[in-house]
Amino acid sequence: MNVVAATPPLIVAGTAVVALMAGLLPYRWVRREGPTVVAIVGLLAAAVMSVLLWGDRQVALGGGYRADRLSMLFNLIFIGCAIATLLLSVRESAGVDRRGEYAALVVTATAGMILVAGAGDLITIFLGIEVLSVALYVLCALELWRERSLESGLKYLIVGAVGSSFLLYGLAFLFGAAGSTNLSAIGNNLTAASFNTEPLLWIAVTFIIVGLGFKSSAAPFHMWTPDVYEGAPTPITAFMATATKAVALVAFLRIFAGPLIDLVHTWQIAIGLVAVASIAVGNIAALLQTNLKRMLAYSSVAQAGYLLIGVAAGSIRGAQAVLYYLLAYAVMTMAAFAIVIIREREVEKGEQLSSLSGYGRDRPVLGIVMTLAMLSLAGFPPLSGFIGKFLLFGAAAEQHLWWLAVVGAVGSIVSLGYYLRVVGVLWFGTPAIDQPRKLLEVPAPVMLTTAACGVAILGFAAFAGILLDVCQQAALSLLAP
Repeated sequence: MNVVAATPPLIVAGTAVVALMAGLLPYRWVRREGPTVVAIVGLLAAAVMSVLLWGDRQVALGGGYRADRLSMLFNLIFIGCAIATLLLSVRESAGVDRRGEYAALVVTATAGMILVAGAGDLITIFLGIEVLSVALYVLCALELWRERSLESGLKYLIVGAVGSSFLLYGLAFLFGAAGSTNLSAIGNNLTAASFNTEPLLWIAVTFIIVGLGFKSSAAPFHMWTPDVYEGAPTPITAFMATATKAVALVAFLRIFAGPLIDLVHTWQIAIGLVAVASIAVGNIAALLQTNLKRMLAYSSVAQAGYLLIGVAAGSIRGAQAVLYYLLAYAVMTMAAFAIVIIREREVEKGEQLSSLSGYGRDRPVLGIVMTLAMLSLAGFPPLSGFIGKFLLFGAAAEQHLWWLAVVGAVGSIVSLGYYLRVVGVLWFGTPAIDQPRKLLEVPAPVMLTTAACGVAILGFAAFAGILLDVCQQAALSLLAP
């Protein structure tokens, strides 16, 4: 069993239960604040265990869970995103009457993510994805009084079920081709049998790419993303845009950079084409948006394309670039959504781009954070977003995938059209006459989280060397037998 190696998912799962129970206690203060406090404490405990377990691979739960450097790094990403989501949800209307359920569902989704990151078995990957998906279906529709929230939950449920079906069929076909659900055994069996031309394997690879494409919001499987992101409570949108995308990418790495790495020429072009489609569709559609949440949704489609360039490279350098860029992307996106959350609470249509007109002059600190987020997402040097993109494109060029590197660079140039527009409106825009210049006090946890994300954008660039060493160690875990 090796329970010690499995402590991160066990702690998080137990925390979800305790947080739910805390919301049922009779004391009003405990019901209001208790679930969030319990959830954050439990997540921090899991983060500490993840740091302590950093090292060579340990196998738990009969080979279904792996505690290695890759899974521990992703644990920290998921836990960080979950804690940021809970802090940004302070005074959020979605959690006022259902704080216990809200915190428990966020933590439950995190538990599913941790299972996927440490999966040593195809069954564990699917179970983890389903656990997090079911929790997010409910969280998207949690604002029952808002039609868009209910619509968001329903759309995500339907499209998520379709994506899960493709993924399940793909995993089943992979089991049929390899004769095992264990990732290590799959790699050994496929290498020994030389199944490069096996039709069943081609079908499996295709279905898995489609299934994970839905989960990562990659084009052409992104159709649910703008509506769901716009309708869901904004802290949950931020959680989905960061942590859920990281889950899909770690699943890509676990499967394609692990047991299927010797068959790289079987799937490399397919993933590369999905990356190109995502970059093109995401950037072009984002240019037309005036709603910040929809703009960030299409931006996330393009960002999925950049990340898939690293997967398509099929190398350790590509995996290292994916890991670093995921770290940078998480803080950049969380910072952008934090500003949207704050503005939504101040004015009626705070998610509209026009609501940010002159906002940087009124709130310089928040304006600086939003500017850093936009410039880093666009890939301006020397910010962490630039370093991540440089590594991704370099990994593609190293594998002679020059066309992917060129498409990524062109996509980054196109993205300036909407990222810089936000910066321009933020600092130089003039509020409409009928637009109230309403400024409310920002809760301390929300302000702290927003500022921390801004600092992290700079910090990840300043200490890129250290982070790259950590990411390289995590990427090398993929090659362990």
